[in-house]
Amino acid sequence: MNEIKIDPLVEKIAKRMLARSNAGVIKYGNTMRTAEKPLVEWINDTQEELIDAVVYLEKVKEKISQ
Repeated sequence: MNEIKIDPLVEKIAKRMLARSNAGVIKYGNTMRTAEKPLVEWINDTQEELIDAVVYLEKVKEKISQ
């Protein structure tokens, strides 16, 4: 039988995701499964997160080109 190999990078990210989820449950009192708001708000939240990600990537590009 093949041994399952765990990617350490994926495991690290999964642990961070779980910690972030747990913090959100404590802060907001519900999970993503039970959270409710209008669909357009989910879209807006996602757009804001992606915009932040682009800004962070641009900052990294500047730092590595210095």
